Amino acid sequence: MKPREPLSLVAGLLAIVWTGFLKAETLHITVTNVPQSQGTIMLQILSNETEFNGEGSAIVSLMQRAQSGEMHFAATLPDGEYAFRVMHDLNDNGELDSNFVGMPTEPWAFSNNAVGKFGPPQWSDVRFELRDDLTQTIDLNF
Repeated sequence: MKPREPLSLVAGLLAIVWTGFLKAETLHITVTNVPQSQGTIMLQILSNETEFNGEGSAIVSLMQRAQSGEMHFAATLPDGEYAFRVMHDLNDNGELDSNFVGMPTEPWAFSNNAVGKFGPPQWSDVRFELRDDLTQTIDLNF
């Protein structure tokens, strides 16, 4: 047993040092302009352009019953590049409803308050760096 004790000690010290490099930050998101207390506010945090384009699952998905005015969300994430999108699912059908030309008929928003031209914004418009705790305030569009 004695020969393994130094190895265990070294492994323990390496674990302590390694966890010092893993840094978590809190992303606070305030959603304003919530028009009514009906339905659900759905938020997805995305960690890359592939997820943003719908070709993968969001790293975090959050839902809260809608409350008119202002709502708050928070998620703890490792340092990195992220974006998020929000929708107010007024009829609780789990999707962003749109009209016959594809324009949303329910409130929506993207990180950085980005809006697109003839469709959703680009990844470069919605992405942001999370290196320290961060708060973003966005307005729902409708």
